[in-house]
Amino acid sequence: MTIHIKKPIRAVIIALFIMLIACSCNSTGKINANAIEPKAPESKKVKEIKEAKESKEDKEIIKENKSAQGEIDFPFKPTPSQINKNILILGIDARKNEPARADTIILVNIRNDKVNFISIPRDTLIKLKGKGTHKINASYAFGGIGLCKSTIEDLLDTKIDNYLVFNFKAIQKGVDALGGFTVTIPQTIKIRDRELNKCFTLKKGSIKLNGIQTLEYLRYRSDGKGDIGRVYRQQEFIKDLQSSFLKLENVPLIPKAYLAIRDDIKTDMDASDMASYFISGYKLRNNFEYHTLKGYSKFIDKVSYYILYQSSIKSIKDVLK
Repeated sequence: MTIHIKKPIRAVIIALFIMLIACSCNSTGKINANAIEPKAPESKKVKEIKEAKESKEDKEIIKENKSAQGEIDFPFKPTPSQINKNILILGIDARKNEPARADTIILVNIRNDKVNFISIPRDTLIKLKGKGTHKINASYAFGGIGLCKSTIEDLLDTKIDNYLVFNFKAIQKGVDALGGFTVTIPQTIKIRDRELNKCFTLKKGSIKLNGIQTLEYLRYRSDGKGDIGRVYRQQEFIKDLQSSFLKLENVPLIPKAYLAIRDDIKTDMDASDMASYFISGYKLRNNFEYHTLKGYSKFIDKVSYYILYQSSIKSIKDVLK
């Protein structure tokens, strides 16, 4: 791994501290930007004039900082800068006697006002540098994170700032460490995994899954929709994660989950990066948007590929600008 346990825990502590300040600010309506120093007693008249002035300033600050949801943000704001960061998230399905392939590919685009989740179907037909024509998930098998990053950067004409790669076992371990995870299943499905010798039925509706059930649900492809159906379930999983996990009271659970999955992830993010992204995600938790590169399935030499529409590629490029 690129990072060790101390750094992620420090990132969580930093995020928790700042989030606590934010919640305190929102509940009281204001927070002082400067420390208060002892001063000599003021006359009653001077005090009344000062309080009237502060009250007027507070009202102006509150008026200026009301969000679309009617909430109040920090009353003191630095000069805004344009944020446009891309994090590549890869889910690696490493099977016996096969090179690891990137079976889940999501580009997370963080901006000032929203977070875009862009799913790239794993069967997407692509030309890999020096390797010819392949499915995009083979980019990781041929060249690791380097080739996978450059392939997506070329495809979408963008720059990837950081990455997070996780083995699918991390989902199983993380969910079990948290005592299960509740997801919303649109229709009853029967799952059979010959490799893991597992067979079970997941009923329609809101249901709490353990680690192996969650993993199998996210890998499931036998609903007639293939990889696109799986992309949809992954996006719904993120939405469930968003609604149930991005809450202040759940922040202390992050170190526990990290301890369970640390051997199955790798990243180039340091503590500062993680804290910054976490805080941005928390503040924008009501402004997540989901996108999928669109196309159609086609057999070429008896192999099924997903051919992207050029209009869809252009549309996603516009999202990333």
